[in-house]
Amino acid sequence: MILFTHKMKRVLSSAMITLCILPTFGQEKKQWSLQAGFGGIQMLENRYEGGDKYESEDEGNAYYVSADYWLSQRLALSGGLVFEQQGLYTSKSNGIGLKKVNMLGISAGAKYYFFPKKWIFQPHIGASVYTNCLNLGHQIGKSTILVEQGYPGSHGLLNYDVSCPALSLSPNIGIDVHLFSSVSLCVDYDLRFGLWGSNKAQLYFTDGPMTGKMIGIDERNHRRCISLGLKIDFPVKPVSEKAQNNLMWIIYSLISSKAS
Repeated sequence: MILFTHKMKRVLSSAMITLCILPTFGQEKKQWSLQAGFGGIQMLENRYEGGDKYESEDEGNAYYVSADYWLSQRLALSGGLVFEQQGLYTSKSNGIGLKKVNMLGISAGAKYYFFPKKWIFQPHIGASVYTNCLNLGHQIGKSTILVEQGYPGSHGLLNYDVSCPALSLSPNIGIDVHLFSSVSLCVDYDLRFGLWGSNKAQLYFTDGPMTGKMIGIDERNHRRCISLGLKIDFPVKPVSEKAQNNLMWIIYSLISSKAS
């Protein structure tokens, strides 16, 4: 589940303010859409069979900017730029991991919407292909780390062998919620099945209560992602005074909750 952290609130507030000052156009049928958002990633499986303790699934972050081109009122082609940051040993870190692995590439796919376009809620299904140009091949190394969670204050030796997938296949579902005429809040869930990539690591404890013990990771780079974003349709439709007032109330509520 995505929690509205202070950082997320700032992003949403900034995006809404930008949308509020956009110029207005006529009532033409929408032709394309621009969307931006962020989300959380969780690795689906750790296949490591050795070691002294099972390690839970690792987590990460995802950020994207994408565009939709509408072939019809219900079918759209989609593509954009995607950045992922995966963490190793998330449960032993205060952040997403004791080591972070970056992926960057483009996505391409299609989405199909079910409900009439005037409905506020617009669920959809789709499929995408994700490419990646970072950390291809085996990235092998070792480092001394400080454990931050689980056994805080302990030290360990981290050996890793990371190979990010150049290609991932992804079925996805989601829902767009119309905030007003041309702007929607988007919630998406997708499974990303990496081809050929893997995250392998061994963490050997050198002191503390786990001295001499080892925790292993062997992840196939299959992951799920839940993301939250804002989308604007073009040509942009005029925004009524009531809609603008509602938008400013949302911005005020986000800022007020942050302050409290």
